Amino acid sequence: MKPATIALVIFAALAGWQASRWWPAASGGETALEKKILFYQSPMHPWVKSDKPGQCTVCGMNLVPIYQGGPSFDHTAEDIVMMPQGSPNVLGVQTAEVKKQPLTRTLRVSGMIGEDESRHGIVSAAVEGRLDGLGMSCEGDKMTRRQPIGTIFSRPLLAAAEDYKKALALGGPELEKAKQRLAQFGLVWEQIEAIPKRQPDDIYFGVLAPLTGTIVKSYVSEGQYVKEGDRLFEIADFTKMWFMFNAYEQDLPLLQVGQIVTVNTPSLPGLPVKARVAFINPNLDESTRSAKVRVVLENPDRRFKNKTYAEGIVEIEAPEVVAIPRCCVLWPGQKPRVYVEKAPGSYERRNLTLGRSSDTLWEVKDGLKEGERIVLMGNMLLDGQAQLEAPVVESSGMAMKE
Repeated sequence: MKPATIALVIFAALAGWQASRWWPAASGGETALEKKILFYQSPMHPWVKSDKPGQCTVCGMNLVPIYQGGPSFDHTAEDIVMMPQGSPNVLGVQTAEVKKQPLTRTLRVSGMIGEDESRHGIVSAAVEGRLDGLGMSCEGDKMTRRQPIGTIFSRPLLAAAEDYKKALALGGPELEKAKQRLAQFGLVWEQIEAIPKRQPDDIYFGVLAPLTGTIVKSYVSEGQYVKEGDRLFEIADFTKMWFMFNAYEQDLPLLQVGQIVTVNTPSLPGLPVKARVAFINPNLDESTRSAKVRVVLENPDRRFKNKTYAEGIVEIEAPEVVAIPRCCVLWPGQKPRVYVEKAPGSYERRNLTLGRSSDTLWEVKDGLKEGERIVLMGNMLLDGQAQLEAPVVESSGMAMKE
């Protein structure tokens, strides 16, 4: 026997037991004796009626008497499923109210934490010469702006310094030109102002860091001769980091700049950080149909490391709409529907037009109103009952059409 058939048999047995408790027997009290019996009806298939006792031609259950003035299993529409009094409790049927509520959806993403590309810089030689006395040349060394990183012996720089001394004595426009040339060779104004005080045998000038950051690549060594424009170091500022992830096309309408993202990384277990979306690339990758999303992380203590894997949780909340729990919705033939409680033991099958979904809810565009009650648990049993034969019954002159 198939599982679905077993479930229907158990359902019919429970409903029959409840019906036998609900409907008074003819010899059980004065109500049954005094009231007139209108007809006999199947509690499981309300359209099966008869003018005399018998059995349901669909499920074989005993027909129950319907008394004048008493309750009956009215079944005026084919979308109504009736159940005997008390059987919804036995079968665990539960309902929930249709109401307006926010749609909260959790979008889980994964990506990489990397350096802030806008804070990546190159330290290059402003003038040709020989580098001596390098104070740093290893990857990982940190430098700050205007920090001495070494000295340089440069004949063009020495010649420009002599021209500046001469211009100081003469004054006029030549002095300004001499200052500009020294600045082009990498000297700051403090170094320029100190030139007249230099000793005649001082042939070195200090090389100062033009940027603040950490050396991520070194191109020079002690005593190396460089030409103007040659790279000395690549540096990056890791006090701000970027968390980059791909957002697929269907998720892009849910994302916007300023949303909060909770970032977790295996290198910092149990230490989530909240940051905001700073940029959503308007250009999609044609191969993956996704766009890059950038989240800026504050990293003053440099706990986030470059090129580490991370996961993010984006909590997206829409304004309140008419919504129902996802578990209420059945999808036969890709047509969503629910069961609406019309009265205790009476449930109407209702087709829906759904909108957006959240983690636990469906937005209802059409088919339900606020305040109605829908079946939350037990809807599959009701749907199984509704899928039985259509209400057309004629057998041995006993049953009659509704």
